[in-house]
Amino acid sequence: MRWFDPGQRWASRAPLVVMALVLLLTTAMSLVLAAFVHEQQYNRFERETSAYTEAMTARLAEYERLLYATRAAWQVHPDLLDGPAFKAFVAGLGLRQQYPGVQTVGYAALLPPGVDASPLVAQLRTQVSPTWTLRQGPSPQPTRAPISVLATTGVADYKALGFDLYSDPVRRAALQASERAETVQASGMLTLLQPGAGGQALPGYLLTVPVTKTGVNGSRPDGFLYLAVRADQFIEGLPASVAQRPFDFQLRLGTATLLGVPLPRTLDFARTVTRSMAGQRWTLEFGAGSSFGQDFAAITPLLTLLGGLLTAGLAFLVVQAQVRARSRAELLNESLAVARLRQEQARAEFEAIFHSMQDAAAFTDEVGLIRRVNPALRAQFGVDGRTLIGQPLSVLHADLGLGTQESFQAMTTPYLRADGTEFAGEAQRSPVVDPEGRRLGLLEVVRDVSERVSAEQAVQAARRRYRGLLDAIPYIVRVSDPQGRVTFVNAPHQDVLGTDDLMTCLSADDQQAYAQLCEDAIRHQRPEQQVLQLTLRGGERHWFMLTFAPFRDEREQVVEWVTSLTDIHDRVQAERLAQRNEERYRGVLEGLPQIVWLTDAQGNSVYFNRQWTEYVGAQRAGQDFLALIHPSDRGAYQRRWDSAIRATRPFEAEHRLLGRDDTYRSFVTRGQPVLDSSGQVIEWVGTSTDVDDSVYAETAARLLADVSGQLASRSGRSRADRQGSYQSALDQITARFVDSAGLWAVPPIQLVARSARHPGWDAPHMQTMVGQALRQVVSSGEGMALTAHPLLHAVSVSGILLLPLLAQDGTLCGLLGLAYRQQLTERDTELAQELAKRFGAALENDALQNRVSQAQADLRALNQSLEERVERRTTELEGANRELEAFSYSVSHDLRTPLRHIVGFGDLLSKEAGSAGLSPKGQRYLGIITESASRMSQLIDDLLEFSRMGRQEMRSVPIDLDTLMQASWQALEPDRHDRQVTLITHDLPTVNGDPTMLALVFTNLLSNAIKYTRHQDAATVDVSAITENDEVTVTIRDNGVGFDPRYTDKLFGVFQRLHRADEFEGIGIGLANVRRIVGRHGGRVSATSELGEGAAFTVTLPREASQ
Repeated sequence: MRWFDPGQRWASRAPLVVMALVLLLTTAMSLVLAAFVHEQQYNRFERETSAYTEAMTARLAEYERLLYATRAAWQVHPDLLDGPAFKAFVAGLGLRQQYPGVQTVGYAALLPPGVDASPLVAQLRTQVSPTWTLRQGPSPQPTRAPISVLATTGVADYKALGFDLYSDPVRRAALQASERAETVQASGMLTLLQPGAGGQALPGYLLTVPVTKTGVNGSRPDGFLYLAVRADQFIEGLPASVAQRPFDFQLRLGTATLLGVPLPRTLDFARTVTRSMAGQRWTLEFGAGSSFGQDFAAITPLLTLLGGLLTAGLAFLVVQAQVRARSRAELLNESLAVARLRQEQARAEFEAIFHSMQDAAAFTDEVGLIRRVNPALRAQFGVDGRTLIGQPLSVLHADLGLGTQESFQAMTTPYLRADGTEFAGEAQRSPVVDPEGRRLGLLEVVRDVSERVSAEQAVQAARRRYRGLLDAIPYIVRVSDPQGRVTFVNAPHQDVLGTDDLMTCLSADDQQAYAQLCEDAIRHQRPEQQVLQLTLRGGERHWFMLTFAPFRDEREQVVEWVTSLTDIHDRVQAERLAQRNEERYRGVLEGLPQIVWLTDAQGNSVYFNRQWTEYVGAQRAGQDFLALIHPSDRGAYQRRWDSAIRATRPFEAEHRLLGRDDTYRSFVTRGQPVLDSSGQVIEWVGTSTDVDDSVYAETAARLLADVSGQLASRSGRSRADRQGSYQSALDQITARFVDSAGLWAVPPIQLVARSARHPGWDAPHMQTMVGQALRQVVSSGEGMALTAHPLLHAVSVSGILLLPLLAQDGTLCGLLGLAYRQQLTERDTELAQELAKRFGAALENDALQNRVSQAQADLRALNQSLEERVERRTTELEGANRELEAFSYSVSHDLRTPLRHIVGFGDLLSKEAGSAGLSPKGQRYLGIITESASRMSQLIDDLLEFSRMGRQEMRSVPIDLDTLMQASWQALEPDRHDRQVTLITHDLPTVNGDPTMLALVFTNLLSNAIKYTRHQDAATVDVSAITENDEVTVTIRDNGVGFDPRYTDKLFGVFQRLHRADEFEGIGIGLANVRRIVGRHGGRVSATSELGEGAAFTVTLPREASQ
């Protein structure tokens, strides 16, 4: 019934199951690979489309740079608005090679609303084309931008020339955008004005940039430079890897399609890229089919599927063969059962013998792998026998070289226990063969001989250790027996000395000393030492410490003598150097002018140089440094010192130190920690420098400066304020120098200010004592010092210093008194003298100021009387002047009647007599009479006008000088008749004044300019004005005959003329009248000139007229 065994049934189905699993795995792998290939294709698609996008972006950037370069050339070369010149310039750019797709480069002039286009048309017909005509598009605008000049890479038919770009909405939008942004802007999709080679219309777009050059349009540009780009040639010239695109492509400019066709939605790969460039939105759509980017990897999924099918078939056949082989093996197992039974019996016999062995034994199979071990081996190696089964014999050996040997006899070799320890074993190995001679394996028997081997190794190790130790130590060692024979020298003996014979390295004296040392050591049976010099291998001599000592056995018997030498040369040298440095260091410290001190790491003083004893005295030299510091400074010093010790940082403090004369002086103490190699403080070293003189000088200078500042601040004040300044100065002195101070002025002796701390100064007996001392100083003129008066103790002072205050001429002007507690030193006295000088100067200045004040009061009284006298004289002069002007007016008016008679009757006589009634001489006489009378009449009119100007009342109103100047110029039209006289006026401001009078001023100056330029073919009168410091300066400049600058001061006088009457008419009243009017306005007039180079008259008026 074995045919229906379930296990047998499953085994028969195993080939089909394996084949199904292989097919399922193959299918899954094919799908994964297909997805990977698709992802790889998409990455390649994205990479290539990105390269295409960047190439097109770079193309647009090149177009922008072309426009900017053309604009720069246009602004530099004004002659480009010329047809041939512009075409030559564009031809030099190499558009076809450098800028593919650019059809036209042109310039459109901008005509704002209201601007006449005729001048531009005339210019372009002359410089560009005789047939140039302005043409409008579908949407004309007030603003026009006709194409003025262009150059094209296509046909020579310039149809676009003259077209108004502003009349087309798309082109107008691009121009307006570029004007606003002042950068390159792109238009939308349009049809280019220039046709193709076959006359066909070409789609494309424009790139424009504004051109500002002359400012003819104000803030707007002069025109626009533009590029016309063909859509069909836009991508020409791109790199081959980009231009030969393996995908579908569409480019949209805004919403219009510039290149390509709409892409189908069924494509496997699609991508849209949007860029904003030149003011437009550029959209690029890419698409590709499933074959895009395919390579050999594309067929990998198919090959995987085919391979899987083949593998499934092979797996089916292999598994089927294995099932059949298993069936045959089961039949063979039944036949082997009997043979196995016999084998088990033989094994039992072998096991009994094998396990009864006392020595460790291991048995291997025919290839050398352990099959079994006996209990002795497990115990000896400390390992479970099962872990060794299947391992080679070499796992037992420390010497791996024995693993390949077939046999050996009685060999001692190291073995490894399971815990990693080694032991020595005596082993033998032999092969085991069956009766037929076939090798069944190897048998290795091991006996533990560790104790014997350890004993032998211990002896050898001790000997090696002894030798190695002596060779390794950095000392020279020599061993000799009791008879003196050398039995051993270590390696340093030979390396350092270069010989085994120690005696040859010693001098004769040292040899004798060494022999004596050995004799003493042997006699007393004890070690002996001595310092000797030895000659080294290189010939130099070093100091060594030689020790000769006995070596005893366990019975305390001397068996050997050991000589050791230690090189102490560096130590000896260092000690000698340190001793010399110590002596030199101490000498330097003792010679320094500062106090030098040393402390330990905790800050305790251990050394002071001799300056310490010289300053503090021998009695105080043993006291602590801190105890001699002034009590007011001691706390701060202690805190700084403790902080420096804790932080291990440099120390510095300023303090006062008590000296041997029981006085304190100012010192600056500085300390520095001395560190060892590990950064730990060894000691502190420092200096204390006497800075008392410099501190006192600084304090004195500061006190003198403060006192001088107080005294200087009283200048210009009243007497009470000056007394307060003196009080403040004395307070400064008592606060920082002495106990009390007083200031007296003389004569008579009068207290000015005082600063006293003790109320006892006001006592009558103190006032009497001070008064007597003051009178004595005044009488003698010399200072006085009171130090032994019994009354001084009542006010807690030890002395008074009275100093006379002298003026610069040596006269006594005051007294300064200083009361002090401590005895004044020489420098204190000098400071008091300096203070006395400053107070003396201050009192002298006060006296001078009082005299100046009195003189000023007298001067003010004198000025008051003078002003009254001047006012009376002015009133008298004004009355006389009015009478004189009235007399002049009356006389001039009375003279006009006879002069009119003379002129009138002279004219009648000339008419009655005729040309035949008088002789030529009579006619000449009559002409002279008539002409002289006319001149006299004009002179009288001018005198009347000059007199009237002095009496006329002024009125002040705002006057526009520009309008006033034009009105004066128009009034002089008869004087300019039949002459070419040009008036040039600049921006003239507005001033306040009398319009009638100022009109007369500028009419007179313009009339003179016209008169004195009559000899010029082209006369020019230039009027300009500048405003500065609330004044307006008007300059009238001509190119006439000018005048001699030496006579400028006579120019504005009455009846003063610098030219003859027969050259230029006039009587010399006009410029005098000009000066009088300008003077009444609070201004001034001047003139500059050179003969033959014209003249310049300058009128300066205040912006607000003088009343």
